[in-house]
Amino acid sequence: MLSAQARYAAHTAVKCGYGFRSLDGEDGYLFEVRDGARRATFAAGAGAPYALNDARAASIARDKAFCAEVLRQAGVPALPGRMFFVTKRWAEMRSPGREPEDALDYAARAAYPIFCKPVSASNGLYAEVIEDADAFADYVQRVSREHFAMLAQPFVSAPEYRVFVLEGRALFSYRKSQPQVIGDGRSTLAELVAALPREDGAPDLKARGRGAGGALVLGPATPAEGVEVTLEGPANRAAGGGASDLRDGAEERLADIALSAAQAIGLGLAGVDLFDLGEAGLAVIEVNSNPMIATLEDHGRWDLIEAIWRANFAAALR
Repeated sequence: MLSAQARYAAHTAVKCGYGFRSLDGEDGYLFEVRDGARRATFAAGAGAPYALNDARAASIARDKAFCAEVLRQAGVPALPGRMFFVTKRWAEMRSPGREPEDALDYAARAAYPIFCKPVSASNGLYAEVIEDADAFADYVQRVSREHFAMLAQPFVSAPEYRVFVLEGRALFSYRKSQPQVIGDGRSTLAELVAALPREDGAPDLKARGRGAGGALVLGPATPAEGVEVTLEGPANRAAGGGASDLRDGAEERLADIALSAAQAIGLGLAGVDLFDLGEAGLAVIEVNSNPMIATLEDHGRWDLIEAIWRANFAAALR
């Protein structure tokens, strides 16, 4: 099936002795599971298949600005940021100071680079490093075609981690890595980036990165053979990012903040992304109420996939 979550649910249903049926043919974005008389229906893709999260908590997590504010109010360290609306639609329903013109005024005074993303996007879509006010204005215009609001944050280059929280415990964790290319001495950075494999619908990767010692490398440059260039942008798997050091549970300091973040939002299941800022400590980047778990499939950890879906079945079949 095209839906990864349907594959995971079907696998776990077999292990549990449950019935599984896709309700939309080979796609599998709508499916049901039965344990005799009881049945539950799940929507994947644009839907949210996790019965462990209620709509109230999931809606807070889905809005990155709301989520960050809830975390701050609960005393959970989170990245600072400014939220702006990128369209005047429904402006009469909100207080002033966060309109597109206010965003452009902020951009004129900002310390660049900054990192921008829509408040409600996923898979790294429109999550970009912005270099100057002109690029910011272009970004606002592009984002406004599909989204209503954005979040502007400081650009951070630091180790990034994902902690997966399930029913009050850290189930697993790993370190996230940004996409990389390796120079061949002939191809430009733009050509190397264009040749990278990506998932369907994944955001375009910018031909901009950092080489040895943090040196900036731009698209027209030709990296020497063997030189690694780490691309700037999101570390999401869908955007070409990777995962390393996958482990059961999580380091205590990571687990503590991830569990506090999930509890503050009210989520029974969450993917919590964090930066390790060194002496400044840890900071939550965002809390995902509908995390993909394809990284587990990449690493052959079907035992963890099964643990997640067993818990999800239990919540849905009550």
